[in-house]
Amino acid sequence: MTELDNILYGQYIIDGVQMPLSPARMLRECTLEPPLEPDGAPETLADEHLDPTPGSYELREADVERYAAAIAELKRSLPLPFAGSFTAGKVAQALIDAIWMSGHFRLGDLTLRADWKWNGKTIGNLAAFYSSVESACNYIDALGVKISRYSLVKGAPSVCFKASTIAEEDEVDEEESLFRELPYRTANPRISRRRKCASTLLPEPTDWLLFIPFDTCDFRLGGSALSEALGASSSTAADVIDADYFIDCYEVVRELVEDGVVKAGATVADGGIMMALKALTSAGTGARISVDDVCKAYAEPLPVRVLFAEVPGVVLQIADIDYDYVDAELLLQDVAYFPIGHPTPGTPGVQIAPKASIPGILESLLNTLEGED
Repeated sequence: MTELDNILYGQYIIDGVQMPLSPARMLRECTLEPPLEPDGAPETLADEHLDPTPGSYELREADVERYAAAIAELKRSLPLPFAGSFTAGKVAQALIDAIWMSGHFRLGDLTLRADWKWNGKTIGNLAAFYSSVESACNYIDALGVKISRYSLVKGAPSVCFKASTIAEEDEVDEEESLFRELPYRTANPRISRRRKCASTLLPEPTDWLLFIPFDTCDFRLGGSALSEALGASSSTAADVIDADYFIDCYEVVRELVEDGVVKAGATVADGGIMMALKALTSAGTGARISVDDVCKAYAEPLPVRVLFAEVPGVVLQIADIDYDYVDAELLLQDVAYFPIGHPTPGTPGVQIAPKASIPGILESLLNTLEGED
């Protein structure tokens, strides 16, 4: 067996404990057509988990722009002590990235391609790989999706996922798209790489910006882009495990996108809410936002943590006239959401402001986070 074969098929002993399954065996359980096993007996691989380096860093609201600039320049690396939570976040990110696309599909229609780069040369690398695969398989299985194929090549540790339908369509013109939309909505799930909604904010100052977290975990910075950019250390990462809640969020948001209610949207992933907002803003239209109500709902005293923690989710732009409809749809599905502000035509950038006025119908959501199990 080659080095990579051993990493995939080897019998792991981590922190002195024999692991029950090899990474390849875990992947086999959630892959549509797993590859054939190579010839030869796998090796026994012993390793140990790396603990986060102790340390602290004072986060200041006045430095939010500096933090965002540092993340924008960052070439992200996989944080070995947080390989499991990081990988689950990447699974969520790939699935949410697909939510903006044209076509007709639901979460259960999607498959994931999984690509790892890894090596076992350093202490902690093999344990981190095992955690990464274990977390990916557990989360993907709980979400009810499948891996279409996976790969492992040599390189610095990294993991990437891409979502598609089993029969992903190519670009089609509008007439053909309309023809296929009407009679085949249920029988033929499909996804196009053309976005259904805009990727930058439209210059409508009365429109609302909503933040919808797709997990019920707390806002923590362990393994985040902010921690890496600042050379800081956090002992706890956002624990992305609530697959049932992710499914509820995905279904309702996907319907809003497909029905044209969402005017613009961005995935909350690397860099958290702040970097999602940065991606949405343009030279002509920025955003004025407040995360005070998110802090209140999560009993989180630090707005900076809410802005940069990598809890999977979305930021949406919707018209004011659609607000009550969206409110009703999200409440019906027990999905928590937070109105965080408005677009600012003519004023670029992201302005952090005190709490904006919010319709009274949402006060119950701001006091108690709906949808938690």
